[in-house]
Amino acid sequence: MLAEPQPTPYDLTFRAFGFPVRVHPLFWLATAMLGWSGDRPNAGAFLLMWVGVVFVSILVHELGHAFAFRAFGGDGRVWLYWFGGLAIPESGPGPRSPVKQIAISLAGPGAGFLLAGVVYATNETMDWRSGSIFAWEFYSQMMWVNVVWGLVNLLPVYPLDGGQVCREVCVLLRVRRAQAVSLQISMVTAGAFAVLSLMNTVNQPADLLAQLPWWLRIGSLFTTVMFGVLAYSSYQMWTHVQQRDSYWDDPDDDTPPWKRR
Repeated sequence: MLAEPQPTPYDLTFRAFGFPVRVHPLFWLATAMLGWSGDRPNAGAFLLMWVGVVFVSILVHELGHAFAFRAFGGDGRVWLYWFGGLAIPESGPGPRSPVKQIAISLAGPGAGFLLAGVVYATNETMDWRSGSIFAWEFYSQMMWVNVVWGLVNLLPVYPLDGGQVCREVCVLLRVRRAQAVSLQISMVTAGAFAVLSLMNTVNQPADLLAQLPWWLRIGSLFTTVMFGVLAYSSYQMWTHVQQRDSYWDDPDDDTPPWKRR
């Protein structure tokens, strides 16, 4: 999921604050699929608004990462595709360190929270969202994408920003086999979120769901599938890391690693 997509003739390209930005056509399709609701009045107008809100919000998120690259002496470019995007370093931000990587990872959701804060503060000052149903919808969409999506993105799940932070925290704490441990955390968290999302989707068991706080009563078929896939992806990476670590660091084998079979 972190692989850079191949360019296409239909990409939208431009520069934002000096960073090259490329938008894959599948970004528009995936965003529209997420926001389509044909059984409500003004569905077409709300869909166009949704696509615009997601575009601006994801762009701000990725530019947050890109500005962090720049702050540490590097540079980068931005890709928007499928259900999100990537900020890709073009020149390294100096020697790698866990603290630096944590700052870069947090800069993306931090930029989204800042954007949500601006929207919230202007509404508190001028109360513009009560002006029309479209203003109310715009406000709701901006807060949902930048706050709720931002918080979900901070879950310790690969390849979300929270998963990257979890790995670097394990490194900072000198956890043995830090990457493997962070992948185990990712598996458990993604699996639990997938189960919770499925429970909320089918509203079962209703008695248990009624005991949960309102902010845990979220989820859809999409999030169920997505976090199920992320849990399985983390499991695959964990098995690969386990094999690699056992090859290079087997406490019961005195044979040099390059002589092992």
